[in-house]
Amino acid sequence: MELTQEKRPDMDNALAVPDLLGPVSAWSYSALKVFEECPYRTYISRVKRIAEPSSPAADRGTQIHNEAEDYVKGEKDALPANLEKFREDFERLEEMYRQGLVELEGEWAFDLEWKKTGWMSQDCWARIKLDAFIKQTETSAVVIDYKTGKKFGNEIPHSQQCLLYAIAAFMREPELEFVQTELWYLDHGEKTVKGYSRDEAMVFMPGFHQRAVTMTTATDFEPQPSKQNCRWCSFGKGEEPPCQWGIY
Repeated sequence: MELTQEKRPDMDNALAVPDLLGPVSAWSYSALKVFEECPYRTYISRVKRIAEPSSPAADRGTQIHNEAEDYVKGEKDALPANLEKFREDFERLEEMYRQGLVELEGEWAFDLEWKKTGWMSQDCWARIKLDAFIKQTETSAVVIDYKTGKKFGNEIPHSQQCLLYAIAAFMREPELEFVQTELWYLDHGEKTVKGYSRDEAMVFMPGFHQRAVTMTTATDFEPQPSKQNCRWCSFGKGEEPPCQWGIY
């Protein structure tokens, strides 16, 4: 079959760069998820700069991530109890780290054209942080993300997050042709593994790009109250909450 055009029509202007960004000029996967659930929550936290209080679950997640990083770096002799269900995986990761094959707590930053930049640089538009990155060969790599808490009910957002990790890896490492993403559910001893070729992952890049452009060019942050959206948001709670639309 002879092709009649050089590129797919759905890729035209797929990565259009806006002339002007809004008050929220950078994004991450978690920030994008919050914005798409309720833009007003983003407005309160990112424009009005009112911080949400931490939660016991979030504090525990941070603690376990720190324990994992310290162990893999060799700063803890014994494997922490919270990581026990992945003992063999962490022991292997620690060995590979000593061999210089593992990058930990990667802070990947991109500008509007998906070119690498600094995490805190003025032109930083996308921030993608992952727990471990293994460059297996010149053309293949593994991205690992540790998860605490429940797996059930989070399958779709976690899958989307893995897809974004793969896209970011392909943009950061032009020679890569295959990326395997792994979610380690530390509390459950379960692992979700998904592999992407460059072509498979990059089909979805324009969609992610446009979603992020919508967020970072927004000037109107309409509330989207619902029991689901307000469930984990603290801005509608308390005696003088910054949000008056909360539904609980």
